[in-house]
Amino acid sequence: MRRAALGLKVRTGRAVVVAVAGSGDSPEIVAKTRIDVAFTFEEGAVFHVAQNYPTERAQALVRERETLFTERALAELRAFKAQFDLRVVGAGMAAPPVKRLPPIESILKTHPLLHAAEGELYRRVYAEACAKLRARPTRDPVEVLTKIICDALGLKPAAFAKRLDAIGKASGKPWAADQKEATLAAWCALVKARD
Repeated sequence: MRRAALGLKVRTGRAVVVAVAGSGDSPEIVAKTRIDVAFTFEEGAVFHVAQNYPTERAQALVRERETLFTERALAELRAFKAQFDLRVVGAGMAAPPVKRLPPIESILKTHPLLHAAEGELYRRVYAEACAKLRARPTRDPVEVLTKIICDALGLKPAAFAKRLDAIGKASGKPWAADQKEATLAAWCALVKARD
C-alpha cells in the first residue's frame, strides 16, 4: 500500500480528488479523479428544489439527499483508494471557513443563501465520507494552505508556485484550477501527517 494524503475541491454535486504521496518535501501526485454524487439539476440543486415544498418536507429532502450523497461519495472514495492501493494518512479540503447559515426557512427565501447552503451541504458530504475512511479533512482556503506549506518547507511563494506547477505537469492532464487546489489541500495534509 502506498501512503498518501487526499485533497478535495468540492463543487455542487461533485469533487475533484487528488492523492499525493511521498514526503512533504518531495510530494508526487499518484492519482486524480472526479467524483460525482448528483447527476441532474433536480437531484443536485437540493435547496433550489426544496423551495417548492413546505418547511418540514424541505428539511426531510435535504437530509435524504445528504445521506444519499454521502453514501455515494464514500463508495467512490473507497473504490479510488482500492484502485490505487492507497493507505490514506490525511485529507484536506480547499474551501473557505464554514459559513454559518440561518434556519432553512430563511435560506429558502434568498437565492444567494440557496447557493451558500448547497456549497456547505456538499462540503459536509465529502468531509463525512472522508471521515468514514478515518481521514476527516481539514478545511482551509488556498491562501492558508499555501502559507502552511511555505512555512513548513521554508519556501518563498514564487518557489512554491514553481514546485506546484512542476508537480502538476508531471501528473499529466487534467491540471486546472480544481486539481491545483485539491493538490494544495493534499500536500498540506501530507505535511501535517509527518508531525
